[in-house]
Amino acid sequence: MADKKFPVVILAGGPTPDKILEAGEPEKERAFIDINGKPMLQWVIDALNSSGVCAEFVCIGNAVRLREVFKLSESQVIPQGSSMLENFMAGMERFKNAPLVMEMTCDIPLLTPDSLRHLVEEAGKIEAEIYYPIIDVKHFDEKFAGGKRTTQILKEGTFTGGNVFILNPKSVLANRGIIEEVIRSRKSPAKLVKLFGLPFIMKFALKQLDLKGLETKASSLLGAKMRAIITPYPEIGFDVDKPSDLEIARSIFARV
Repeated sequence: MADKKFPVVILAGGPTPDKILEAGEPEKERAFIDINGKPMLQWVIDALNSSGVCAEFVCIGNAVRLREVFKLSESQVIPQGSSMLENFMAGMERFKNAPLVMEMTCDIPLLTPDSLRHLVEEAGKIEAEIYYPIIDVKHFDEKFAGGKRTTQILKEGTFTGGNVFILNPKSVLANRGIIEEVIRSRKSPAKLVKLFGLPFIMKFALKQLDLKGLETKASSLLGAKMRAIITPYPEIGFDVDKPSDLEIARSIFARV
């Protein structure tokens, strides 16, 4: 899979988070927040285009504005639905006949070509239907001091999740209901564990969860083989959802 190119879906809809608006940000739509002279989404597109892993991409969001600002064609844009979940599934529907699809959010402006290539290379070593990057928080803290992430303690370490997925669209669509429930619970490790049953609740409470067991249970629950990819690239998990995140991103690009 190292030389594989995927159709890519970028979830580019949704409003700017309230906390960022309250801090004085004038831009109301997340994808268009200015970061050192570029809309946030443009940084993501640039990394994707430089990575060599993209066969074609589509953005889901404010269709008219996406075409105007980013000079995208009609085929590169899907009008946003009423929720992130709806947009996520629309991306799967768009490329439902592809073996695998890469899907990512638009609020990861520090994404790098190397982080995407590493994800694809590591996924190529494993057979699965859902690949999900996780980052040891020590790498995150080393690179983004002051950044706060949702974390999960496992036997192998403490991890935070990434914002790029590689998925088999047929498997996702066939198991839409439970996958939507997992996505709704994605920001709450406790809620995710509850989906897995009492034994996992106990392991979660005692900090005895291990990665292999979690993958096995998640695969059973989702109806699709899921594997986590441990990545040393924290950029793939750095999403801008707080004023401090925006400050960190802007300060990093100011030094480039």
